Amino acid sequence: MNPSPYPSLAPSSIFPPMPKPLWHPPISVIWIATCLIVFAGAVANRISPSVRTLFTTPAGFFGTTLAALVCLKFDAIPLGFAILFLLLSVWAVQQFQGNEGFLDASNTVDWVTNSKRWYVEKVLKERPMGVQEKEVSTYPVQG
Repeated sequence: MNPSPYPSLAPSSIFPPMPKPLWHPPISVIWIATCLIVFAGAVANRISPSVRTLFTTPAGFFGTTLAALVCLKFDAIPLGFAILFLLLSVWAVQQFQGNEGFLDASNTVDWVTNSKRWYVEKVLKERPMGVQEKEVSTYPVQG
């Protein structure tokens, strides 16, 4: 009987031989994880705010950066950069989560046409796109 080239698969009287895996993915697990993390970073605005807050706290930021550096150290360079991309994306979404401006053109925006422009806007040749508040409060000038 020829010796087995794999000692763990050698027949033994106590343990039966280990079966070989039926299927290996054609892509490395690191690349699969990298693609999933990049996808999560691309849609970071859809991640729940509580999870985004975990990433942007100092401990979460430090831990995520440390995980990326460990991946870079152990030659999982794409995975490390994907983690940093996710962290940057989540941080950018957290920074720009205010409700200012005309980012969401919902039904509260009144689109400005030529008939709705103020005299000052006509004189200064301003071209506003939309007004978010229809009621304007004015106060007399003291002085």
